[in-house]
Amino acid sequence: MMKPEDFDFVSRLIKSKSGLVLSEDKTYLLESRLMPIARKRGMKDLGELIGAMRGGDRQLVEDVVDAMTTNESFFFRDTKPFDQFRHVVLPHMIKARASKRHLRIWCAAASSGQEPYSLAMILDEFKSQLSGWRVEIIGTDISREILTKARAGMYSQFEVQRGLPINLLVKYFQKKEDQWQISADIRSKVQYKEFNLLEDFRPLGQFDIVYCRNVLIYFDQPTKSDVLARVSALMPDDGFLFLGGAETVLGISDKFKPLARQRGIYQLNRPGAPEVDLTALEKAQAGGTAAASSGAATGGLTFQKPKHMQTAAGAATGTAARPAAPGTAGATTTTTRPTTSSTTARPFGTAGTTGTAGTTARPTTTGTTGTTARPGTTGTTTRPSGTGTTGTGSSFSKPSGSTGTGSTARPGSTGTSGTGSTGSTYRRPLGTAGTGTTGTGAGGTPPRPSSGTGNTGGAGGTARPSSTYDRSRFGKPDDKK
Repeated sequence: MMKPEDFDFVSRLIKSKSGLVLSEDKTYLLESRLMPIARKRGMKDLGELIGAMRGGDRQLVEDVVDAMTTNESFFFRDTKPFDQFRHVVLPHMIKARASKRHLRIWCAAASSGQEPYSLAMILDEFKSQLSGWRVEIIGTDISREILTKARAGMYSQFEVQRGLPINLLVKYFQKKEDQWQISADIRSKVQYKEFNLLEDFRPLGQFDIVYCRNVLIYFDQPTKSDVLARVSALMPDDGFLFLGGAETVLGISDKFKPLARQRGIYQLNRPGAPEVDLTALEKAQAGGTAAASSGAATGGLTFQKPKHMQTAAGAATGTAARPAAPGTAGATTTTTRPTTSSTTARPFGTAGTTGTAGTTARPTTTGTTGTTARPGTTGTTTRPSGTGTTGTGSSFSKPSGSTGTGSTARPGSTGTSGTGSTGSTYRRPLGTAGTGTTGTGAGGTPPRPSSGTGNTGGAGGTARPSSTYDRSRFGKPDDKK
């Protein structure tokens, strides 16, 4: 367990090196990230590791800062920033930079490369319009290890399934054993550099477009304001800034203003900021919304949303059983729930088939014999307080009603009684039928308190508790022995 003074030391050190702010409730996170480093170095516990950090081990400090950075990323993350790039920013820049034919893009937290490679794939689809252009994508990150992965462009099956449309996987990736590697052509479009956002930005040069997504959320307010101010200094008047979905410039910086009717994309708050045409983007967004609402994957968005963001509405067809739907005896009913197929009768569904030989009928099951019918089926109702006639055989009378052979007659159930040879008279669970040999019977409806008459049945019916004793359990009465 980390001591409070050790946590204070490490959190201050990490903030000074990376800007990352760790609150006291993140002690568990710090411990989980540092223990692997301690084990790798052969240290017995975190106390020894922190002691080495206090002693000025610079490489150890770099390893700790590297371990604490979050490298969560996936292709076309959140979809919208890439639609905005394709439909608004890139068309604008192709016109505005027509004379220079030079475009520079900065991914300020490149992580393992999915973001800059996503932009590179979009640019490749505009290669006819960008013929003769010099387009640069610079990806920076504080983690040296994660940049090594980004340069290799090698991803697991799980990573390529997160947001990457299948057509782009086929077009731009090659299978390498159990990994997928993005093509050398796309890799060549991105340059990676190790860079700390707390450092001076000026050596990086000017950028027309900056992606600084899901970075500011880890900084405190003064650091956020400082980073945004220094980013704005690198951009021309008509530049564009992209932030994460949980990030904003409002109340933090006056250097940028949101693009009208759009989230996550900002223009510089300068007189030279141009009006941009949002028609193509809004049309694509409207088309994507309509497609999503109908469960379709086509239309609107150029790049499909990641699987975990897609809606399942309309993914499967079928008609669900509704309450009080009339049933048809003797026919097997298949009920389809939304998005899945099912052959299970739902509550208040329809009736099953006519059974043979008194097969047990259970609620909610559909079978080929003696399937229970739900409300809405037709038949003769046996209700409480009615009088019934007990069929021949070994069954005994039920309160205010009787049962027939081959199917269980409950108070208020429907269906016709069958006849058959003597069945078992042992006491069965409430709601099951007897086991006759030639009887037939249909399922019935649940009871409703009312008056009615019982069914006439044959042998083999199921007994329920009443004033009549159970012969199979207690034998014959003394006067019959």
